[in-house]
Amino acid sequence: TIIFLINIVRTIVKYFNFSIAKQKGSLLLSYGLINTESTILKPEKVQIVNISRNYFQKKLDVLEIKIKQATSDEKKQKKNLIEIPGCNSQERDEILKLLFNQLPERGVMMRPNFRKLVFSIFLTIILPLTGFFIFGTKVDAIVFQYSHFAVFYTVFLLVIHIFEFKNYRLFVSDNHIIKQSGAWDVDNEIIEIKKIQAITTSQLFWHKNLNIGSLTLHTAGGSLSFYLGEYNTIKEYVNLWLYEIETSDSNWM
Repeated sequence: TIIFLINIVRTIVKYFNFSIAKQKGSLLLSYGLINTESTILKPEKVQIVNISRNYFQKKLDVLEIKIKQATSDEKKQKKNLIEIPGCNSQERDEILKLLFNQLPERGVMMRPNFRKLVFSIFLTIILPLTGFFIFGTKVDAIVFQYSHFAVFYTVFLLVIHIFEFKNYRLFVSDNHIIKQSGAWDVDNEIIEIKKIQAITTSQLFWHKNLNIGSLTLHTAGGSLSFYLGEYNTIKEYVNLWLYEIETSDSNWM
């Protein structure tokens, strides 16, 4: 309760009377109860936009937006992170139009291979439970008195991983790439294709016959990764993106 109240007070004090205005091609953000802060945000410097909300926020039509700007110093990335809390869907759409001059479309959907779910279950459920039973069998059987905790742990993490796998998607359109992820808080990270600085693809040798691999898109504001997708499709999109990046003359800095 104390932590909840502190977060409410902090949010009200920091983001009181939050407003966004468009001025000469830039956005002016003003907020603050005690000290009013004003930030000028140039849309061309915006690299990644993260829209996040959970089940209850969806019912209340409330979401949070985080904007990552271009920076050459990783230590300054947090300072260049702009948060816009408490938006509704209409305000979200207006902000996205200001930042991208259009509403990003989801486009073609890419799903991860089911092995991503299996690997997560193996790493966080099977291995810990194996250690639990080995310790109880070889060292001290008293730990089996707490087996109900192990059952709760297993069911809880299994549900979390299933929802994470269900929400894990990559959407590709002509101008934007959207990565969706998360179990409870579902994040949608949006980047413009023309602002990609570098692309990394990787494939483990035992994944070659399965045709699965991973993708990482690097921008001046951070990276976006998608794991264990269909590798042939990933390579096709990478070739297309590289061509679009090299032929683009946009001024994104």
